[in-house]
Amino acid sequence: MSVFEYAILFLAVILGGSLAVVSPEYKRQQVSVILSFAAAYLLGIIATHLLPGAFHASGSGYAGIFLLAGFLIQLLLENLSQGIEHGHFHKEKANGGQFYGILLGLCLHAILEGLPLSGYDQLDPHHHDGGGGVNHFLAGIAIHHIPAAYVLALLMRTHRFPPGKFWGVLVVFGIMTPMGAWIGEHVLLDPDMLRNTLALVIGSLLHIATTILFETEQGHYHRVGLWKLIAILTGIALSLVSL
Repeated sequence: MSVFEYAILFLAVILGGSLAVVSPEYKRQQVSVILSFAAAYLLGIIATHLLPGAFHASGSGYAGIFLLAGFLIQLLLENLSQGIEHGHFHKEKANGGQFYGILLGLCLHAILEGLPLSGYDQLDPHHHDGGGGVNHFLAGIAIHHIPAAYVLALLMRTHRFPPGKFWGVLVVFGIMTPMGAWIGEHVLLDPDMLRNTLALVIGSLLHIATTILFETEQGHYHRVGLWKLIAILTGIALSLVSL
């Protein structure tokens, strides 16, 4: 990965945190629309890029098991993160040790999804077919981190974190995925190990994306609002443009 790509991952978190400074009041509908776009884009690249990459070669017979494991790992991580990846804002749960539990859950998830990033160009079949050098996986993670960092920053704003601590927490969160990518670049040298790790991350992202997309509008059952539907269709369309 290039320095520019590492910077994109870090700056996505800083951007999300900065939005909480500009707009410190939690706006559920707007956050829901942004999350829906990010989730739909993730789902699109999972279907068109990540799954083919994880199951592309015959050498990996355990990709499906790793995918299921990733799904279950995300269930466990959300006991710590309290669903911030989904845009859930529980201001009463951000006191003392609970906040650091939330941060720990987010950081572990961020490290995990960074692990296969550096080797992604070896896995995406579209790269081998002349589909260009865009790292769709990196783009999906960066987009996904913006609303997550926004909600995390709102928690800190609600509990009046001093500026040094506020930005320090965002910097820590921001370096987790680049750190995961760096670790993966130096550890996941075996193609099967890289492929299985990607499958693990796919399971985690599938859990997040489907939870966001299946959540109904507040006060309604089995209904998706117009703006959320537009965001979903736009996210899926964007994931298909680069095929």
